[in-house]
Amino acid sequence: MNPAPLRRLVFFFWLCLALSLSAIAAASPPDASLRALLACRHIAPGAARLACFDRTSAALALPPPSSPAPSSGVAAPAMKAALDPHRTFGLPSATIVRREASAAGIRVKNLSRITAHIVRTRQGPDGGAIFDLDNGQVWQQLDPDGTDMYTKPGDSVEITRGLLGSYWLDTPSRHRCNVVRVR
Repeated sequence: MNPAPLRRLVFFFWLCLALSLSAIAAASPPDASLRALLACRHIAPGAARLACFDRTSAALALPPPSSPAPSSGVAAPAMKAALDPHRTFGLPSATIVRREASAAGIRVKNLSRITAHIVRTRQGPDGGAIFDLDNGQVWQQLDPDGTDMYTKPGDSVEITRGLLGSYWLDTPSRHRCNVVRVR
């Protein structure tokens, strides 16, 4: 029996598997943080582009590892504040897990929705709306479609958790858009 045809068949199988996996990896969309960072490339003025890169990369930066909590219990309120569901809503799961681990195993309660008021609305580098909320969170419209969201400072908005890790922002004017938390 000649082993050459069998070797060619095994080689062909592994080649097809490698090509299939690389095609799947190339087809998977980048996460929202990376898309926001890449959107900064399209800003023409240098200072505005640099500010966009600085702001977006700061949102990507991980908090420094915390030192163990002192036995006096002084740091416990700070750890609970960092894991407050209103502060962690919309953050990537990996960020929440890191915060939980650094807070000695405290689990975060998952919320299905939050309500906040708009402090400022502006246009992002890709044309999508960016919403600064009174709770300190900043959310960006994922798929700008040119639709005016008809929002103004003081309007109450509701952000709800969607399927597969998505989030939706609902405005008082009954407009809705898919959003990602920037900060």
